[in-house]
Amino acid sequence: MNQETINRSNNSMNNISFQQKSAGVSLVITSSVALYFIARVWPMRPAAVASDTLPAGYGGVVITTLILIVVAQIVLQAVLAIGQGSVESVGAAEQAATHKARRNAYFVLAVAAVAAVGSTFVLALTIFDTANVVIVGLALAEIVQSASQLFYTRR
Repeated sequence: MNQETINRSNNSMNNISFQQKSAGVSLVITSSVALYFIARVWPMRPAAVASDTLPAGYGGVVITTLILIVVAQIVLQAVLAIGQGSVESVGAAEQAATHKARRNAYFVLAVAAVAAVGSTFVLALTIFDTANVVIVGLALAEIVQSASQLFYTRR
């Protein structure tokens, strides 16, 4: 019984900070919802290209995607905070990692903005494709930020 208690207390999840767990949860949520968005939007592309307009139901998919990200983040982050019990203060190394992760996300966001503008003027893609570039770019920036946070704060 004593050995089992010792093994449980040395669990590797106890060595992970709250910020790392939070970044991991954000990474899973954003990646999952981005895949949901792509799976729902991909079948709409032929109709959008044929009519050069946004297909019926596209706005609903975008709103549902945004709501899923926000609600899932709120619920799962709250569950994580409650399960953690107490959240330790952020150290200097974790603050530096957060700044580096944000820098990476801003770069991806800037590339997505340039790609959206370029797709409109240079490639002459439809409004549907340009909107998808923007939304996937936003999701990719969030994914890069969470992954960078995990990478830079590893122990």
